Amino acid sequence: MLNRRKFLTSTAAVGAAGFTALHFTPALAQDVPQIQIFVPAAPGGGWDQTARTIDQVLRSEKLISGSQITNVGGAGGTVGLPQFVNQWKGKGNSLMVAGMVMVGAIIANKAANNLTEVTPIARLTGE
Repeated sequence: MLNRRKFLTSTAAVGAAGFTALHFTPALAQDVPQIQIFVPAAPGGGWDQTARTIDQVLRSEKLISGSQITNVGGAGGTVGLPQFVNQWKGKGNSLMVAGMVMVGAIIANKAANNLTEVTPIARLTGE
């Protein structure tokens, strides 16, 4: 059964963002020559398409010199979330594209990691 407090806490953690980062600091292209964009979903889905659009815009505006997109699908993003937290925590050039689906998936899958371990930086869509 869904615990209301847990649901509201998780929703608040991600409510302001669908696009998250760990310790991301604003920088010009010369400061961040390459960024890592992490997508906790399989290629071709909505989060992946959003990540690739972000990549395309950042490149066309010359805000970055390059990027690498990594996809890790499964369980509504809860397979990829710990990988992002464990491998890229503290790296200012790492972004994760995710959405509200992950809130429910974290609760339903009783995931060890949650969205309090990442920092929301932008809200791209609303529900």
